[in-house]
Amino acid sequence: MRKTLIFFILAISAGLPLAVTLCCNNSPWPDGAASSETFFTSFSSAVKSLDPATSYYVHESAILDNIVEAPLDYDYLERPYKLTPRLLTEIPVPQYYAADGTLLSGDPTPESVHRVEYLLTLREDLRYQQHPCFARDDRGHSIYDGKNSMQLPKNLSSPQDFPVLDSRPMHPMDFKVALIRLCDPRLACPVYSTLSSFIAGMKECSRKIQQELEAQEAESGHLPQRQPLLIDYRTIPFSGLEVINDHQFKLILSRKYPQALYWLAMHFFAPMPWEALEFYHLAPVIDSGLSLKNWPVGSGPYLLEEMNPAVRMRLAKNPNFRKEFWDGAPGQALPFTEQIIFQYEREAIPNWIKFNQGYYDTSGIPSDMLDAATAFNSNGELALSQEMQERGMLLHCSVTPTIFYFGFNMLDPIVGGSSENNRFLRQAISIVLDYQEFIDIFLNGQGVPAQCVIPPGISGACKANEFVSPWDEQLGKPVRLPLQTARELMQKAGYPNGIAQDGSPLTLHLDHANAGASVFKAQFQWLKSKFALLGIQLEERPSELNRWRDKLQTGNWQLVFNKGWLADYPDPENFLFLFYSGNGTVQSKGRGANYVNYSSAEFDQLFRQLETMPDNINRQSLIEQACRILQKDAPCCWGYHPAKVILTHKWLNHYTPHDMSYSTMKYLGINTVLRKQMQNLWNRPRRWPIYAALIALSFFAFFALRGQNKPLHVSNKSNDVRHGLLSRTLPVKPVTDNTMENTAQ
Repeated sequence: MRKTLIFFILAISAGLPLAVTLCCNNSPWPDGAASSETFFTSFSSAVKSLDPATSYYVHESAILDNIVEAPLDYDYLERPYKLTPRLLTEIPVPQYYAADGTLLSGDPTPESVHRVEYLLTLREDLRYQQHPCFARDDRGHSIYDGKNSMQLPKNLSSPQDFPVLDSRPMHPMDFKVALIRLCDPRLACPVYSTLSSFIAGMKECSRKIQQELEAQEAESGHLPQRQPLLIDYRTIPFSGLEVINDHQFKLILSRKYPQALYWLAMHFFAPMPWEALEFYHLAPVIDSGLSLKNWPVGSGPYLLEEMNPAVRMRLAKNPNFRKEFWDGAPGQALPFTEQIIFQYEREAIPNWIKFNQGYYDTSGIPSDMLDAATAFNSNGELALSQEMQERGMLLHCSVTPTIFYFGFNMLDPIVGGSSENNRFLRQAISIVLDYQEFIDIFLNGQGVPAQCVIPPGISGACKANEFVSPWDEQLGKPVRLPLQTARELMQKAGYPNGIAQDGSPLTLHLDHANAGASVFKAQFQWLKSKFALLGIQLEERPSELNRWRDKLQTGNWQLVFNKGWLADYPDPENFLFLFYSGNGTVQSKGRGANYVNYSSAEFDQLFRQLETMPDNINRQSLIEQACRILQKDAPCCWGYHPAKVILTHKWLNHYTPHDMSYSTMKYLGINTVLRKQMQNLWNRPRRWPIYAALIALSFFAFFALRGQNKPLHVSNKSNDVRHGLLSRTLPVKPVTDNTMENTAQ
């Protein structure tokens, strides 16, 4: 018994430090991950589609745009944003033609242009990733066509599970297939309506596809559920794209629109190989759960190897990616990392903790942590706290090309219309809605007040608003007009102290679909207090979401809060069109984005001019005029432009925020040695629990061995106690600490 006890104690003593050390390894990644060329990041929103024709969310683009490629891209470092070739040898130049086919020179008027041609020339080194859809036998027939003897593997989880993979060069026909596919009404492409108003033949193409579907359905007698109908887009007539040769094709517009070049930087214009559509149409592939929505086929720097939206998504370097170099790291071929892991994190705090432990390379800052992580410097700018600086973290702040505004329904008889009195009312309300205060209270200071609709960083952005926040030369910034000015405007509007001519208090209604949302309740109280400064009673009219959408489409509302718009491309036209009368939501029966139903003949004339002009000094003058009209008419309180705040570790190289391009992962590099060192430093196990356990074990051993030396004639009670001690399992609790306190060591 004595020898057994001694052996037992020695074994625990030897194994305890090792056990505790192992238990303290709280890394979410496999051993050696810190030393791998892997970029670790996270996502918190569901990924609905990675199909280039239907994906329309920012977090999806962050994945998709690194797999598939558009013809153009944005320069990674240039600000303001600048287009650069991606799949093309050069940026195409428009050629304008008259109705009789005559080539027009210079910058012709929109009325004289009947046809616009862009000649696109592909690089000669473009190949798709390895994929089973390209696998061919000796006769050139597809191995996986549903007819071949080659059977699909069992338990498929990825296209990479197929035994035979292959590739092929990119061809102009792939772009034609992609554009025709956008016309398929079954896909409900979110940009189809915009593209079809400019690209020749898209509407006719959509009708032709619909006819083909109806013909096939009539022939089959029903619409197949298991295997949807496959339309051979290659046979559909389409005048919007003309294939010239193996490396050249023309994009053809029906009218002048210089901003069309920006479309060529969107993943909707990524090429689509016909083989991929055939492959994902195979019944066994459909049954396996593989689809284009989950497994895109591209030519980008990465390919998708793991797709589990509830856990993680993993991108691996594409071996077929061309030799591409970047001036920011001469001599190093892109991409700089071997793989990218997107880990699903539902909550912000666990994500933040893992970032502080060094397990994520980037992170936003949760609102609860903002005060601890940041501070304002002597210039009043947001900066990192001293602790974060000492840990070597870097802060990246950028104002996003987005606007959130407070809107007036211009069809409403009280707050809308073009009368001078109603305009004074809107201006007065715009003054008291202090959006800098709103940003400080509800956004933790992450944003800037809007002076008009165009965000900073895009040409034409206003630095002040003379009707609300004129420029103060002494302070070097816009300063909001005083409350007294707003009250004087209320008197001019016919509502002195908020009282109408009939003696009744002015009551306005905020329509929304946010019933029950705690954040909105606090924001509404803030709005209510601001309206009260003018004597206006603000009441809310909540609606169910579908009912609220109906209100917007029919114009059955008065005030709207926090409507927003994110730039599709970095041109002022993409924001000014929100107030073109032809885009009025009511007028367009719900299709237009002019939600406030603003209408101004003067503004419309300016917009039609600048819409089709190249970016030059004359165009900038028109933009300034258009913005001043909007500021004066005040169809909105212009609200704010949100800021994006990102933290990175010092081992992440070349990170620069880019709010227009999402194909930026290839530029990121990792100093793996430094990352491993810092992870080890920040996650060292606390040793004192080990020593405390060893001391306790020593005391136990001492008294246990002492008990072994007593004579055998001890009482039964003592025996019971001694045997009970020896038979009891010792509670050894692993020592782990995942708290922020531990990581800060």
